[in-house]
Amino acid sequence: MKHNTKSTTPSVNEWRNVIPALTPWGKNRVKPEETVKHALIMPGIGYTVDRPLLYWASQALAAEGWYVDRLALTLTEDVEFPEMISCMERVIDVWKVKSVARATIAAQHASDNRDTDDAQDSAADAGFNASADSSVSSLTPDSAPKLLVVTKSLSTLSFPHAAKEGLHVALLTPVLNPPPFDMHKSVIPAPLPGAEHAPKPLICAGTADPYFDEHKAHLLTERVCTYPDADHSIEVPGDWSRSIDYLKDVTGRIVEYSRTV
Repeated sequence: MKHNTKSTTPSVNEWRNVIPALTPWGKNRVKPEETVKHALIMPGIGYTVDRPLLYWASQALAAEGWYVDRLALTLTEDVEFPEMISCMERVIDVWKVKSVARATIAAQHASDNRDTDDAQDSAADAGFNASADSSVSSLTPDSAPKLLVVTKSLSTLSFPHAAKEGLHVALLTPVLNPPPFDMHKSVIPAPLPGAEHAPKPLICAGTADPYFDEHKAHLLTERVCTYPDADHSIEVPGDWSRSIDYLKDVTGRIVEYSRTV
């Protein structure tokens, strides 16, 4: 099945040192106007959307009927964290508007089909033809747009904005302790001010990740999954077997979380 792979990206002139590219995943199993479930996969610095955690998240979500968009970032040596965060927040805004529009079309098509089927059933039962101008049903909770953002490391710093937008977010190796190379000491605030009514995120991280803080993680959500001895890639150096087990578990947790959206 072929799908449109045209990039949907904010103007590259908005930032001097970062170029975003937002594109549909080539392995999507549905067209964007065929599902109310839309997911955005966002990278880390050097951890692209083709690396294991994000690649298998895409695979699993597509298998669950989600339409997956993926973000790539091209960075210059002069880029700083505030510029990258601003860029990612803008990408989320653009993606949300387009995804809601697509999901609404999908829901409308599903509603029209239900109305047609219901009208035909009623007409058959009553012994007369259904009127062509039968009213369109309102959207049900099951047909409302479902939006999910999967973030890794750098892109987890967009979580405060995503939470403000009411989005469900999976935070893989969230930045809760500042990286030493970030002069701005960027971190996710924990607890997050003003997020009392926002969807709670999913957090997955290794216990050997220097940027992770389990206490702070629990201030953000009760959905915290930790992996003993795993590093910032949720891998155990020198232990491929445990690393693969952790990868499978993280992927399963994302799928489980997606079913709550």
